[in-house]
Amino acid sequence: MNQFKRFFLSRTTIIFLIMSALTAVTLSALIPQSFLTSSERMLAWQTAHPFAERLSELFGLHRIYTHPAFAVILGGVTISLALSTWNQFLAAWRHTFNPDRGISNGECFSVSGTVADSCRTLAAKGYYRLGGTAEEVLLVRNPWGYWGNTLLHLGMMVTIAASLFIALTQQRGVIHLAERAIRHSSEPLLMEEHGLLAKPLLLPQALRLDRIAYSFWPNHGVRQVASTISFPGDSGTSETKTVEINRILTHRGIRYYQGVEFGHAFFVEVTSRTGDNRLYQLQIQHPETPDKPSYNDFQDLLGDGCLVRSKYWVDAERKSFDNVNPLLTLRLDCRGEEVGQIPIKVGEKGSIGPYKFHLRAFAPWSRLIVVNLSGMPGIFLGFFIICLGGVLHYFTTPREAWVCGATASKSKICWRATKFAGFYQDELASLKKTLGCVENHG
Repeated sequence: MNQFKRFFLSRTTIIFLIMSALTAVTLSALIPQSFLTSSERMLAWQTAHPFAERLSELFGLHRIYTHPAFAVILGGVTISLALSTWNQFLAAWRHTFNPDRGISNGECFSVSGTVADSCRTLAAKGYYRLGGTAEEVLLVRNPWGYWGNTLLHLGMMVTIAASLFIALTQQRGVIHLAERAIRHSSEPLLMEEHGLLAKPLLLPQALRLDRIAYSFWPNHGVRQVASTISFPGDSGTSETKTVEINRILTHRGIRYYQGVEFGHAFFVEVTSRTGDNRLYQLQIQHPETPDKPSYNDFQDLLGDGCLVRSKYWVDAERKSFDNVNPLLTLRLDCRGEEVGQIPIKVGEKGSIGPYKFHLRAFAPWSRLIVVNLSGMPGIFLGFFIICLGGVLHYFTTPREAWVCGATASKSKICWRATKFAGFYQDELASLKKTLGCVENHG
């Protein structure tokens, strides 16, 4: 057991755990996480950084917060903090309930009066008796300051332990849903991630996207995105709620976040060379400006290994976002060569190679982030304990006074501040004056 404690409390282990945690957080900031990044941005990053992409796929760096190694790091930090908290608790308990006899490294001086007289004067100044005998007494001002370090370590331990619980049990995923479309509870989520102790997330009930509303700033930046969702019930009734950016929707224990990604879904009917018809939904993110298109690629969409490249403008005239009259351009690439491309609007048809395309309809689509996790109250509790410990540690420094009898008419007092002693020299001078200091022994 002692060897176990020494390992987790050793400087080498603590530095290694801290550096590992910082490395994981840094990597999560540098490498896009699949749960938080749209497929278009992820594809752009993969194209721009092929070597980093291979390393990310090899080591699972796109899913750091649900990676087993991250859970191991948090577990090691939790154990180290738990042992350190216990040591701090024992030290605070000893200082409070079983203090050492005498004071070392303090300033000693003699005062007139008996031990009892000096104790009464110190008590009036806010000093509490913590131990001693009739002839030797320890009095401390702000004895609760001994517990500051304990609470600081406890708060950090609670925060990390709650983070570990979240990492092990969290479930999350993404939904891309077009207006009036229904997502059934049995359908798997996009970019689904879950902790080691959790199963893949399934929705408790189906949902339907009734409407998506969005607005822009004058510079065409996204101002707000909101989705109105209905949850059909077994009795035929539906419960309608709204989720928007910076406004979380909670329904049956599941949290829904509005993503900043949205756009238009195009319903394209494709007729193959054999005459088979199939309807595809092509979701493309909203363009950043009216005069520039937005792109998306669909690999092997038609089942022949070819790449369907798409782009669209919200306004076919490329003037405004207010006029929603989209122009969709489809391009077919096979074996690295362009077969052809066509621009089409709703209701129009066109052909590329052996395929015929018919744009049946379009509808807005929205990205919803779905999260099921427990443990967030533990993180807030940990932060509260850390703040409380910080207040006790930095603003309630214990000041100790050891009083003992020197002669029949004099007492000897040894005084010290446990930390930040320079800040309390005025208090020491005031005590000497009040107690009637007659001799200074340095």
